[in-house]
Amino acid sequence: RMKTHFNKQPDLSTPLGKEDTKYIQSAIGYYLYHGRAIHYPMLPALNEIGTTQAKPTENSMKAVKQLLDYAATYPNPKIRFYASDMILYADSDAAYLVLPNAKSRIAGYFYLSNKQPPFPHKPNPPLNGAVWVECCTLPLTVAAAAEAETGGLFINARKIIPMRIMLEEIGHPQKDPTPLKTDNSTAVGFCHNTIKRRQSKAWDMRYNWLRDKEVQKLIRIYWDKGLNNLADYFTKHFAAIYHRDIRSQYILSGHCMQQFVNAVIETIMERVY
Repeated sequence: RMKTHFNKQPDLSTPLGKEDTKYIQSAIGYYLYHGRAIHYPMLPALNEIGTTQAKPTENSMKAVKQLLDYAATYPNPKIRFYASDMILYADSDAAYLVLPNAKSRIAGYFYLSNKQPPFPHKPNPPLNGAVWVECCTLPLTVAAAAEAETGGLFINARKIIPMRIMLEEIGHPQKDPTPLKTDNSTAVGFCHNTIKRRQSKAWDMRYNWLRDKEVQKLIRIYWDKGLNNLADYFTKHFAAIYHRDIRSQYILSGHCMQQFVNAVIETIMERVY
């Protein structure tokens, strides 16, 4: 799957009135809660529509109606969690210049899974339901895709620290650094200080914080190919056929869950009788 990065063209459609503006803002606020809580595939659309909610246009209204159609098509999303060792993992990704005003979108997928072999082995934990999905606009206008990826690592790493503390407080110690996956080798080289930096003063100095957290053994940043990055799905828009193929990897539809429950009931009844 190839990544496409492009600068979002300005919306030249007709601006909306006050009532329609309020309607769009209400819809975004309502479904943003729903998306953050359980319906994660909504987040990229909500993020993009949200960039126009102050001054929405007819295209904004079309996007909201399409989102409402999607919500009506999948009204009962569910997340399935599997029992695990409660070890925190995170995947980070970014899409360069996909939002208006030359902004980039970053995403993170956080989940709990089983303990993995220590360094230098690459983590390959069993997939589990997400405890949090980050999908937001990178507040800076960055000059390169690698800088956007590093910004995504920074934002997601900041989420990891309080999550580690919470897990330890409820009795699930995180003895090893939390693995943080990215598919950009330049960002990994920057964090590990294994590349010779040239003309990188434009990079925000706060990104050096990532190096400090690796030295403190709180996070472990490593590279893996994009096909294995669970956050990639939340950074950009895809064709409908791809959504249908990949959606079940993240959430379960209501009718799919009902089929699963019916199958379990039939199995139990067969064993009983």
